Amino acid sequence: MRTDLRKIGTFKSSFLSCEKDTEQIIRKLFVESQPYSDILKRLLVINTKDCLENNDEIVLNKIEEMSIAKLFEEGYISLVPKIRIPEHGEVKAYIIITYDNFFPNDTNNPYFRDCTISFDIICHSDY
Repeated sequence: MRTDLRKIGTFKSSFLSCEKDTEQIIRKLFVESQPYSDILKRLLVINTKDCLENNDEIVLNKIEEMSIAKLFEEGYISLVPKIRIPEHGEVKAYIIITYDNFFPNDTNNPYFRDCTISFDIICHSDY
């Protein structure tokens, strides 16, 4: 089915809201959902079978030092669907957030667009 965009009107929205939406998603996942945010950090950062049960001081310190900025910096959270794997790097788990299928809002409001937000979680299959 083809849609003539001239009939819908000109778009007055931009993709700048994706940044704000991403910030809200990250805040919900890693800040406002205590204690689940610490569990998610453990699953991403600690690559052992007992990552949820292990309460060693080393593990607790590593989870505590993992700020959201550090999770982005070290590649645990990515907005680009590309994973950089160093030649001798450790096996990590990843969350990749993508926005796709942008389309006009059902109310024909030119200031808003709807889209599909996908979460791809890549992890080691042995754990």
